[in-house]
Amino acid sequence: MNSDLATFGRMAKMNPRGKSWIVRWRKGSGGKWQTCTFKDETLAQRAEDLANAHSHDISDTDVYAIVFGWDKGVPELEEQSESPLVEDWIETWLDAKVDIAKSTKKEYARLLHGKWITQPVGGAPALSKMRVGDIDRATHLDLWKAGMAETLMPAGVRKHWSVLGKVIRDATPRYRLDNPFDRPAGQSTNGLPTIEQYDAYFLTVKESEILLAACPPHIRDLVIVALGTGMRLSELLGLRVKAVSLNGKNPTVFVVKTLSRTGGLSAPKSRKSRRPIPLAPRVVEVLRRLIAGKTGNDFVFTSPSGLAWDANNFRNREWRYVVARAQRCAEHPPTVRKAGNGSELDQVKSLAVSTCGCPTRLHQRPRFHDLRHSFVAYLIEAGFDFLAIQQIVGHASIKTTFDTYGHRLAEHDKKRLNKLNKLLPRGAKVADLEQFEQDRAARAKKRKGKKGEVAPFIAGLKLAA
Repeated sequence: MNSDLATFGRMAKMNPRGKSWIVRWRKGSGGKWQTCTFKDETLAQRAEDLANAHSHDISDTDVYAIVFGWDKGVPELEEQSESPLVEDWIETWLDAKVDIAKSTKKEYARLLHGKWITQPVGGAPALSKMRVGDIDRATHLDLWKAGMAETLMPAGVRKHWSVLGKVIRDATPRYRLDNPFDRPAGQSTNGLPTIEQYDAYFLTVKESEILLAACPPHIRDLVIVALGTGMRLSELLGLRVKAVSLNGKNPTVFVVKTLSRTGGLSAPKSRKSRRPIPLAPRVVEVLRRLIAGKTGNDFVFTSPSGLAWDANNFRNREWRYVVARAQRCAEHPPTVRKAGNGSELDQVKSLAVSTCGCPTRLHQRPRFHDLRHSFVAYLIEAGFDFLAIQQIVGHASIKTTFDTYGHRLAEHDKKRLNKLNKLLPRGAKVADLEQFEQDRAARAKKRKGKKGEVAPFIAGLKLAA
């Protein structure tokens, strides 16, 4: 009986996945899971029967080889002349890609149809015009990678490499036995350019007030909510009224959709990004005013025309000018460059900043995403633990939270360590201990009548139940 159950557990199973069919089984006794995907249900059924006929002791590579009519034994490639052009395989791959969000699929299509793949780059021929089986790492991909790196930012090079690598990976083992995009054996990296990490800018409470003072009325509420929730720009622009709950003891906003680059709504970047965010009283006040009179499907934040914001337009037409205004000092206005005819350049004038050291202006240029970093800094200062912070900001792993904000916690805990040091026994005299207790009582009495500065965006914030 137990043997029968074990055999049943390893049986190949065919299940639909979008427009495709997937067949899975465990190879041998306790072996690794094998997976085959087909667009044709008949081929998937044949693969399931084949795996079961071999008592599941067959690899997915061998199943592919037999189903597609290759020679039995070690799977060999089809003739390279018969392997499709990369541009044709890209279309086949995109049509079958049903396990990703629509916005992600559109982004993949944009990259795969772009000039870096459809035109010659860095001495390498246009990859889209090559056959899948002809692509060679040393002859083609290394030149292509180096050519992109001369113009694109490191993140752009990595993105093109990753997406095209996914496309070619799904052509194995049908049209080639290896994926030339994979990291070579014995090497620790793929030799791609390194992305320099951006140093997060944590705005102090005073700096956030300077920034808000520079905001025009039509975006000030958006900035306040960003500072008070840590939501990403795409999450804020995709926020609908029905995702805001202000009634009850724990007012909350729920992140369920984000605004994609194409203007449509899509799922958040990860499962943990779908989350409830508790709201402080000041944020509740702003949101209550914003959603008054709106229906559940209306956007909370809209442009002056009443339509949904476009993220790029917001950054280019609003945010950079707000930051420039926040960097100006009234007593030390910036010097504006002029054109050859002596007239002032409007755009340069609008983006000019002061260079003085006055505390009444910002001395750095925060990105909009730095409002999210600042919110976390406020939470840490208010005493929130990192597990609560991870849940509020929607990090997939608490390691991400520690890696990004751990140094803030270290600064906060330094004061606690100093207090602990004073409490540790050091062989002090009784008179010293009595004086220490008196000093501590005096400090406590003084604190009782004076509250410390707390960011208004989180004052009174409670975790949602």
